[in-house]
Amino acid sequence: MLKMRPLGQKTNRLLPLQAAAAAGILAGALLAAAPAAADDALTWDQIEQALGDAAAVAEHSGRLEASLLELEEKAGELGNAAVTASSEYALIQADLAAAEERIAELEQRRATAEARSLELSRQVGALAAHTYKNGGADSTLGLLLGTEPGGDSLQAIGALYRVTDRAGRVYAEARSVADITESLREQQEQARREHERLSGEARAALTETQAAAAAADAAVAEGRQQAAVMLDQLAALRETTAAEEAERLRRQRAEETFREQQEQAERAARGQEQETGRGEQEAPVVIAPPKPAPEQPPTVILPTPPAPADPVPSPAPQPAPQPVVPPAPAPAPVVDDPAGAQAYASSRMGGFGWDQGQFRCLVDLWNRESNWRTSAHNPSSGAYGIPQSLPGSKMSVFGDDWRTNYRTQVNWGLDYIKWRYGSPCDAWAHSERHNWY
Repeated sequence: MLKMRPLGQKTNRLLPLQAAAAAGILAGALLAAAPAAADDALTWDQIEQALGDAAAVAEHSGRLEASLLELEEKAGELGNAAVTASSEYALIQADLAAAEERIAELEQRRATAEARSLELSRQVGALAAHTYKNGGADSTLGLLLGTEPGGDSLQAIGALYRVTDRAGRVYAEARSVADITESLREQQEQARREHERLSGEARAALTETQAAAAAADAAVAEGRQQAAVMLDQLAALRETTAAEEAERLRRQRAEETFREQQEQAERAARGQEQETGRGEQEAPVVIAPPKPAPEQPPTVILPTPPAPADPVPSPAPQPAPQPVVPPAPAPAPVVDDPAGAQAYASSRMGGFGWDQGQFRCLVDLWNRESNWRTSAHNPSSGAYGIPQSLPGSKMSVFGDDWRTNYRTQVNWGLDYIKWRYGSPCDAWAHSERHNWY
C-alpha cells in the first residue's frame, strides 16, 4: 500500500463541501438501488424445484452468489463514501483548530503591544508635562536626566534639549507600537472571519458525514437479512450449511480482494513514481504525517510614520464571540486504539506460525502505513485502515464493521500478508525496497 502524502506534497483534495455533498449523493443513490437484489431474489419454491437438477442448481447457485456479491459491493461503496465524508470532516476540524490557535496567538500579541503602547504614551505625556511646566530646570527633571539641580542656564538648555530629544524618540516608538497593535487587530478580525467560514463548512460536513454513516449502517443491516436468506438457499442447493457457504465465499472473495489490492498498489506506485520522478530505490517515506496546519502569514511590522496629534491608541473592541465548533460525528464511532490493535495482532501471530520477531516487522510495517490507527485514510489513493486497504471496503470480507473495528482490519491485513508475502518480515523487506507493500 501507499503511504499518506509527505508534508508539503499537494493533493487533489476536493473542496470540503463538494466532497461531503458527493458522499451524500452517492449514499442516497446506492440506498435507492439496494432493494434491487431483493426484487430479484429466488423463492423457496424455486429452490425446491431445482433440487436434483444439476443445471438448475448451477444456475440458481450462480444467481445467489452474484446477488450476495452485489449486496457486498453496494454496502462497500456506501462505507467508502462514509470514510471520505468523515475524512473531509476531520480535515475541516484540523483547520478549525489551527484557526483557533491563530486567533489566540494574535490576541496575546495584540494585548502585549497595546499595553506597551499605552505605557509609552504615558511616558510621552509625563515628559511633555515636565517640559512645559518647568522648562527643564526643576529638580525632578534633573533627576530624570541624571543631572544635579542648580546648574547654570546653559546646562538647563542642554537638559531641555535632551528631554525634548528623548520625548521625540519615545513618542516615535509609541506610534510604531500603536500601528503594530492596529495591524494585529486587523489580522485577528480576519482570522475570526476565517474561523466563522470554517465553522459553517464543518456544520455542513458533519451533516453529510452522519448521513453517509447512517446510510452505510442501514445498507449493512439490510444486507445481513437478505444475505442470511440467500446463504440458506445456497446451502440447500449445494447440500451444505449456511456457515460452510459463508466461509467458502469469504475465502473466495478474500483472495480476489488480495489480488486486486496488489494490482492497485502496483498501479498507484507506478503513478506516484511518474508524478514525482522517484525511482523504486528511493529511501522510504516514514509514516503518514497528519495534515499540516495552514501556513501562518508573516508578522506585519510597519515603519515609523510621522507622528499625528494624538498618540493614545483607541480602546480595543470587545472580541466577537467565536462560533461553536460542531461535535464529532455520532454514528459508528471509530476505535483508534493502536495499543489494543497491536496486542490483538500479537495474539494472532501463532495462528500463522509466526514468532515475535515477525511481530516486530509487522509493527514497523503498519507504523509506516497508518501508525496503527483504525481511521487512517489517504485522501489521494483512498486507502484506509491499519493495513491501508485500497479501498477500505475490501476488508468487508472479514466483517461489515471494517470501518470501525481494528480486529476486522488486522484480520484482513494479516491474511493479505500471508497470501502475498508469506510473513510480515518479507512484507517489510518489500516495503523497505519499494516504499509500498
